[in-house]
This record gives sequence, C-alpha cells and structure tokens, in this order.
Amino acid sequence: MTALAFVLAPVACALVLGVSGATKVNDVAATRAAFTAMNVPSALRDHRVVRSLPFVELALGLALLLTWSWLLAVVAGVVTTLFATYWMLVARVLRTGEQVHCNCFGTIGDDRITRATLARNSVLVVLAAVATAYGAAGSGVIPALRDFQGTDWWWLVMAALVAAAAVLVISPGRPAEPERVPDEELLDYQRQVIPFGMLQDEDGGHTTLRQLAAERAQLLVFLSVGCGACNGVAAQLPDWSARLGPVDLSAVHTTPLDALPDDLKPAGVRAWLDVEGAVTAMFGMGRPSAVLLGADRLLAGGPVAGARAVGEFVQDILSELEGTVLPEQGASHDHADHADHADHADHDHEAEASA
Repeated sequence: MTALAFVLAPVACALVLGVSGATKVNDVAATRAAFTAMNVPSALRDHRVVRSLPFVELALGLALLLTWSWLLAVVAGVVTTLFATYWMLVARVLRTGEQVHCNCFGTIGDDRITRATLARNSVLVVLAAVATAYGAAGSGVIPALRDFQGTDWWWLVMAALVAAAAVLVISPGRPAEPERVPDEELLDYQRQVIPFGMLQDEDGGHTTLRQLAAERAQLLVFLSVGCGACNGVAAQLPDWSARLGPVDLSAVHTTPLDALPDDLKPAGVRAWLDVEGAVTAMFGMGRPSAVLLGADRLLAGGPVAGARAVGEFVQDILSELEGTVLPEQGASHDHADHADHADHADHDHEAEASA
C-alpha cells in the first residue's frame, strides 16, 4: 500500500505535463505572448525554444512513467526544476500586481495568474520532489505496477476518479467572453464621475485627474517596470497617440520618471508619476491597464487590464472616433460652405448688374 501511495506522485506529474504539452502544441503564439507578459528572459522567448517546450513537457511526462530507480530520479529532478521555475515566475507576477495570462494549459481552464495558480504550482513542486525521492529509493511506476495486487488496482482507479471529480467540480473553466458593447454605447459605458487622483510630471508639477481632462479627453495607460507585457504596450503608444486625434494619451508609472528604462519612455508620449500608486490602487487595476477620462468630468471607458484588453480598448476608441466629426472640423466645413454661398451670391449679383 505504501508503494501505491508514492507511485501517484510521478503519475500525477506525468498527467499534468501531458495535458500542458498537448494543449500548447498548436498555440505557440499564445505561449510566447505569455512568456513576454511574465518577463521571461529573451533567450527563452526564442521561437525555437517556445516551439519545443510542449514537446519537452510531453517527453518528460512519458519518461516519468517509463523510467525507474536513478534514471527516474534524474528525470523527476528535471521536472522539479521546471515546476520550481514556473513557481518563481508566478510569484514574481503576483508581487508586481500585473494582470497576466500564463497559458499554462492552453485553452483549458482559467489561465489568469492568481494566488490559486501559485498554490497549484506549489503542490506540483512537492509532487515532483516526492517523485525524485521515489526514484532515488530504487522504485518507479513500472516496477510498482508489477507488484500490484487486485485490491491495489482498485485504489489506483478510485484515486484517478477522485482526482477527475475534483478537477471537474472545482475548476471554474475559462471565463466567458464579455458581452460586446455596441459601438454607439462605448463611450457612455460606465459613466461615473472621475475620481480625485493626483499625478506628477517630470518637472515636479502636480495635477488632478479632473484638471487633466478639463479640456480634452485623456487616455491614461498604466505601465510598470519589470513587466514584460508593459514593454510591448509602451512600444505601441506613439502610434496610438498619433491616431487618437482629439484624445490625449499619457503613460502613468509608479516608478520615478527619471529612473524609467528606455523601453518605457517612448518618444512623444507624455509620462506621469502616480505618487505612491494611489491612482492605480483607486482603480483597482493590474498593469498594463488603461482608463479613458472624458472632458465632461466623467469616465468615458474602462478601466481595463492586461495587454490584450488594452489593445482592444484602444482599437474600440479609434473605431468610435472614425465615425465622429470633430466640432472644429464641422465648424471649418460650415464656414467653407457659407463662403461658397457668398461667392455664388456675389457672382449672381454681378451678373444682374451687367444685364
């Protein structure tokens, strides 16, 4: 019975690796995006590394089932290191407060990084360590199965059924896609009064959120040092700023502006310091995130969090603006129309005088 208890450790790790690898095989882009968001070293984000990761996980899972003794100890030791690395990446994301999707199991389940993700990874590290000790003791899955008696097999089957039931009952699954807000209602969504919040510019001057949006709508994009996804969003800010027209775009940081890395200081984009992170905490957002402040002292959209959500949010604003005629432009056209009518009237008058 003791052998049965410990044999479940390599079996459980093998199943996790099998599911993880199988769901990532055809989703390389999502895995690379997750690595970027989790700020994995650039060398490990290489296309060949990301492409090979699911096959490495599948191979390790198979090896856990087919090896024993010292060879199992080596394989399980590699798995322990892999799980521990995942654990550290998740812990770092939780410390920064970023909104990150890990793509841990492809399209299966909720891939948002939360404290539950860290707890799950902690259990996996413990199971992998037990599998390592199990192999070092000279045993393995195949030798253990050879020694199984009739009742032992029932224990194994029941353990698998209990695990399956726990996954199906507890797992919340992937969150449903939010209902699409019609374009004509986009800028009227969540119309609440802009809360009080203080920002500081590079010269040490201060302004409130309401003062900032007193004359023009303001799109604030919240970024963070050490956030891989934030670097990708920051690279798009100049293009977004140029296309937003009547909406001003600014980047908001909790790190002193003179200490920001170059990746987070795109040219032509105004930067603000969120002193002590008060504004970020007030909106309750991770990073990257964004919120749109209306010139009518009301929130015009957001807040949204996550690189993908921020990108979609900006595209929605751009789509809304494409169908909007600006007052200045409308006034210019009206003035031109009046001028044309005046010219026609003058020409008619001259023609009548000549007659």
